[in-house]
Amino acid sequence: MAQQPDTIFYNGKITTLDRKNPEVCALALAGGAVAAIGSDKDMRALAGKNARHIDLKGKRIVPGLNDSHTHLIRGGLNYNMELRWDGVR
Repeated sequence: MAQQPDTIFYNGKITTLDRKNPEVCALALAGGAVAAIGSDKDMRALAGKNARHIDLKGKRIVPGLNDSHTHLIRGGLNYNMELRWDGVR
């Protein structure tokens, strides 16, 4: 781990998508990226003194969908036939 974690999420249900370790209860972020996953005790021990500690209170975290591109021409021609994200919270 190159950078000390600045945010710790603990007391949760965190889906990892790792078949060998599909769920953990805590994760550590450093500079906005996942730095480590594991137990509450282990992740809190990694944190610096100024790190934010966020209690998930048993809630779940799942990996997100981050789509940073568009298909403007195809979207414009076939907008009504494309998968629609408008109205999705």
